[in-house]
Amino acid sequence: MTGPEILTITGAAAALAVTPGPETILTIRLSSLRRKAGLVYALGTATGTVIWMALALTGVSALLTVYPAAVQVLKIGGGLYLCFLGFLAGRQALRLRRELHADSATSESTADQTDPPESPLDGPVSEIATAVESTAWGHLRSFVSYRRGIISSLSNPKVGLFFLAILPTLVPASPSGVDYAVLIALIVGVLLAYQLVLACMASLAASAMAHRSADFFIEAASTLILFVIGIAVIAIPI
Repeated sequence: MTGPEILTITGAAAALAVTPGPETILTIRLSSLRRKAGLVYALGTATGTVIWMALALTGVSALLTVYPAAVQVLKIGGGLYLCFLGFLAGRQALRLRRELHADSATSESTADQTDPPESPLDGPVSEIATAVESTAWGHLRSFVSYRRGIISSLSNPKVGLFFLAILPTLVPASPSGVDYAVLIALIVGVLLAYQLVLACMASLAASAMAHRSADFFIEAASTLILFVIGIAVIAIPI
């Protein structure tokens, strides 16, 4: 594989990476809440990308153009899945809202008491933090985040059609196994690097705000965006 071919592949992968989509929104959302969840989600989307590329290189994804009904099934399934993730984000936002109200009410009642707490780490705030750690972030477990990454990638028909249209043009003449390996490594590497940087930036930004109300606004915004994208995936023709 020549230098110009490598540059072309890298440029195509970079263009795909920076194009906003569900993966971008979910990476920011999960990383803002917990960096590890965002990083693991990025690994899941990378796995889904590898599967799409394998399907495109073997010609299996060409079935999407032969059978339009398959594209519709993917569109509807992918859109509904994004709406489901939006529902989960909305439920989390409501839970955070209740916890913030409870925290505020308990803090006011504690301020009226004359005796100070035994330790700065004791009291209602630590109890809420413990409850949040054990229940509220259960949906951020590594396996769940990784699975969501794979599903959100595979349920996006635009990704499959992109690789079906672009990937064959990036394969050099008379390709060898090494050429295929380099092609996949370059594309996955660029996409994964972009998402990892995005995840770290979102996590750092959330840490800088360092306030529970920021988590609520992140979840509330994610709810709206995911529902809008999900409905758009279903309604807008490819």
